[in-house]
This record gives sequence, structure tokens and C-alpha cells, in this order.
Amino acid sequence: MLKNIIYAGLLVCALIMSGCATTQPITEIRTNPPGATVAIDGLKAPQVTPFPYTFDFPNKNEYVLMVSKDGFFEQEYLVNRETPSLSKGEVTIDLTPSPLWEATKTSPATNNWVQILVGSNLEAKNAWQIMIDAVVKRSSNVKELNYESGYLQTKHTVKKFDTINGEFLLRCQLIATLVSSEPLIYRVKDVAEWSGNGVQWHPYNRIFTEHAEMITEIQDRLQSN
Repeated sequence: MLKNIIYAGLLVCALIMSGCATTQPITEIRTNPPGATVAIDGLKAPQVTPFPYTFDFPNKNEYVLMVSKDGFFEQEYLVNRETPSLSKGEVTIDLTPSPLWEATKTSPATNNWVQILVGSNLEAKNAWQIMIDAVVKRSSNVKELNYESGYLQTKHTVKKFDTINGEFLLRCQLIATLVSSEPLIYRVKDVAEWSGNGVQWHPYNRIFTEHAEMITEIQDRLQSN
């Protein structure tokens, strides 16, 4: 009799415990386009989207997702019990393209000096003229030009972009300077900066497409002679 009572008690406890230990559904976190990095409550996910994740809502009411991908604005996304797509087993986040990214290109000379060894068959004046031609072809705003010191600087090329996060300004400025006359060596750098108010400027890691083409032409024509 005592054994039956103990067994019945253990059975009741097991049933109660199994009822409390409910399994949380697995949700697939997706982005459009895929391949985005997601930080969930400040913790970076080990893989890019899409990937599975379990939201433990019995113990937490809301999750904050920070989503980032090159070429798109970083986006914050809140997930809670009322998020509509959870019933389908997914969370899909549409990313917004960055117009700053679309108007720019990567370049090794972005905020960084790149040294150019001029071809041995090219005279100094001809090399100087090649740089001027490459600059004027894409930007007539030359700020400073001094052949004797070997210094060339353009005015800032400034463009304005209206985005979901407000108005942004992006500016680029080419600088070229003589390093050595024998052998003939120049170095070039394109300073790229962004601003939200036109007063405080911050480094940007890409330059306008025309500036990237300008630098490529200077490198190719000076080195190929």
C-alpha cells in the first residue's frame, strides 16, 4: 500500500514538472537581403542571416536585434510576443540601402597615403601633367597646385544624401605630394568624411566613384611609363 502511495506521488510530480517544462519554438531570423550580422541583446550571433534562434519569452518579454550589413543602414528591430511573423516561425527584417555606399567605392588611398614610383622613362613635368589631367577630367575644383614643391590639392567634393536617418553630407578631397625626385616618387591620399550637421566631420571608409577612378588613372599612367 505504501509503495502504491509513493508511486502515485512521484507520478503526479512528474506530470506537473513535464507540464511546466514546455519547449520553446525555434524561430528563423531572416533579412532581406540575407547575409547580415545580428546582435541579440548586445550578443553577436555566430553566423549571418538566415539562422535559427529560440526566443525564451516565458523568461524575457522583449529582445533587441541590431542588424548590420555592408551597403545598408544599421537597423534596430524589437521582437516580442506580438511580433506578427512569429506565428509563422520567422522574423524577417527588410534592410534599407545606404545611398552613401552606392555613390562610393573602396580604394587603398582612402584616408591613407599610397606611394607611387613613377616609371623611369617618364620625365617629372610629364608625370605632373598626368596627375593634373586625371584630376581636372573629374574635378575642376583644384584648390592648390605647386609644381616646384610637388603639391596638389583639390577642394572638397561635397554631396548631400537624404536617408531614413536624416540628411547626411559626404565630402572627399584628393591630396598628392612629392616624396622624392630621384627616383621620382609621389604619394596620394583621398580624405573622405561624413557629417550629419556640416560641422562635425568623421572619417568614412569609402570615396566617391570619380575620386577612385582618378586615383586609379594616376597610378596606372605613372607606373606604366
